[in-house]
Amino acid sequence: MSNETPKTQSMRRQVLVLMVVAALLVIALGLSIAYQHDQFARTAELHFITENASNLAPGTSVRLSGVRIGAVSDVTMRPDQKVRVTLTINADTFASLRSDARAVLVREQLRAPALDLFAGKAAEPLPASKPEVSYHRGASLTEMADELRARVAPILDDVKQVSGMLRGRQEDMRAIIENMRGASQELASAAKEVRLLSADARGRAANIGAEAQAAATALNTSVKRAGAMLEQAQAGLGAVTTAMPGLVQKADRTLEQLQAIAGDGRTVSSAAAAQLPGLMRNTAPLVDDAREIVQGARQSWPINSLLPVPAAPLLRIDSHDAKALREPAPQ
Repeated sequence: MSNETPKTQSMRRQVLVLMVVAALLVIALGLSIAYQHDQFARTAELHFITENASNLAPGTSVRLSGVRIGAVSDVTMRPDQKVRVTLTINADTFASLRSDARAVLVREQLRAPALDLFAGKAAEPLPASKPEVSYHRGASLTEMADELRARVAPILDDVKQVSGMLRGRQEDMRAIIENMRGASQELASAAKEVRLLSADARGRAANIGAEAQAAATALNTSVKRAGAMLEQAQAGLGAVTTAMPGLVQKADRTLEQLQAIAGDGRTVSSAAAAQLPGLMRNTAPLVDDAREIVQGARQSWPINSLLPVPAAPLLRIDSHDAKALREPAPQ
């Protein structure tokens, strides 16, 4: 039988329970840490060779697309003074790396350095027998500042030289500015004149367009009238064509009648020509007899002595009185 009281035994049990709980907590913490460091996951190793391993140490995070996939597991100096850096990453991620994969050291402000791993785009995967990738050091803020200073310093020197030249030629610049101002004013006036000319041209173009439209309207009206006249002419030609055979027949009949009349006239003229010589031969004695009768009557007529002797007629030059030519005028 133990001499411990029930109270002592209860305290001992409580201490044992607390010790067991603490041990379990320590084990859980160790397991969580190991899990965070991928101690229970399948891993694979790859490496790269660099001449400067500054900011690289075991435990440096390795990221892919911003996600932590492993860490630097070993940094070893080689006999040729170069450094071999070994990376331990997830085996599943290693299967996605290509032969042109590369690692870049990133040094962000107020953060620990990290390695960004780029899978690459080559067709061949990264060989497991020789898992070596290329390595590039990202520029730090100091390096970037130095590089920026090296690039900006010549530019600043050039700016200083240019500004000095400008200060030395302020008068020339002022004259150039004045010339530019005058040229701008002339350009403004020229632009104003161009606007006026364009407005005038637009007005004339509008007038020409209106006149052309009126001329086109008049031309259309004339064409319509010409079409109507052509239609009337066609109708008249149709009527003439229809009446032409009757007119031709009438003309033929008229010509036949005229020919008949001309034949009759020739017949009458032939007959008259046959009888005319005889009549003309008999006319001269009849004329002489009639003259003697009239002469005797005039001499024997008692009233003849009572009448004055008529004056000799004045004949026109173109007169053809046969009697005046045959007898002399009375004395």
